[in-house]
Amino acid sequence: MTISPDLPQVLVIDDEMGPRESLRMLLKPNYQVHTASSVEAGIKILQEKHPDAVISDIRMPGTNGIDGLRRIREIDPHVAVIMLTGFGALETAQEALRLGANDYISKPFDAREMRDVISRNVERTRVQRTGEHAAAEIRELNNRLLKELAQKERLASLGQASAEFVHDLGNPLTIVWGYVQLLAKKLEQQEKAPGTESPTSAKELNIIEQNVRLCRELLTMWQSYGSVEAAPHKPISVSAIVREVVKGIGSIATGNGVELIVDISEDPCTLMGEGVQVTRAIQNVIINAVQASAEKKGKVTISCTRGDFYVDVRVEDTGTGMTAAQIPKIFEPYFTTKQHKSGTGLGLYITKKVVEDHNGSIKVDSTPEVGTTFTIRLPLASK
Repeated sequence: MTISPDLPQVLVIDDEMGPRESLRMLLKPNYQVHTASSVEAGIKILQEKHPDAVISDIRMPGTNGIDGLRRIREIDPHVAVIMLTGFGALETAQEALRLGANDYISKPFDAREMRDVISRNVERTRVQRTGEHAAAEIRELNNRLLKELAQKERLASLGQASAEFVHDLGNPLTIVWGYVQLLAKKLEQQEKAPGTESPTSAKELNIIEQNVRLCRELLTMWQSYGSVEAAPHKPISVSAIVREVVKGIGSIATGNGVELIVDISEDPCTLMGEGVQVTRAIQNVIINAVQASAEKKGKVTISCTRGDFYVDVRVEDTGTGMTAAQIPKIFEPYFTTKQHKSGTGLGLYITKKVVEDHNGSIKVDSTPEVGTTFTIRLPLASK
């Protein structure tokens, strides 16, 4: 007769052939029955077959049933163990329960009672194992999910950094392109008037070189994104940075009919920080102001003022301004008021992050159809 592999498995451990074979005959229609004449043989079958229930005699020569129970529990904490006990061994049976047996039956056993006990305990084992497997799968899925989330967060952070990098490159490249066009016009004028004195291009070439260098520094900064050690802060002059940014956007402002009014402190206004980062922050605000004022051919007022313990960079434009509802959102990533234009909504988000990384603050005041004022306040280096 072929035994179905889906039948529950029962292991019987008893040194006496009579009870062992009686149990095998009683249970074999509904179970796969494995028998062993000693604890050692039973342990080997337990490890190979992983039965759903174990029936073990308590009194056996060599390793007895109580010691066998201890070893079974070390190997499989979930399998149901039913102890067989003879007359007068009640205390031993109770000890077996304390050690982890699930039930005990006295010899000679009643067939119906034995079937009921085995059925109940096999079901118990299967329920416990199913729960344990489910818990293990949930733990595995949870671990995989945590790894996936960590990976997604890393990729999302990298994607955010990539978007910021592309945005940052846009500003110096816009300046470079503006000066390239300016030089092209000068060369065109020279060609139309041969023999005239060659136009001075040293200033334009210097600004182009500075902004190409900024692009290279931004690339280096982006490539080190995520490194454990951040770039060390060093003394930088905020006045010099504002001066260079203003010089760089001069042609863009002129080309868009925007008047620049500049008041920069003669004091270096030194702070401890990263020059590239502070440059990108200030450049974002000033270029935004020039773009905001371009449609109205307005003006942008830029000041750099030293206080006792801080330096204020103030940028005021005469653009279209913002509503009270828009102002709280302007520092959120990808929010932009430049609808249907080239805005990415990252400039002010980057600026705020850089300013806060330097222990500073940024304030905005705006009135629709009047203009907007940004004030960046940064702490000066202690002397």
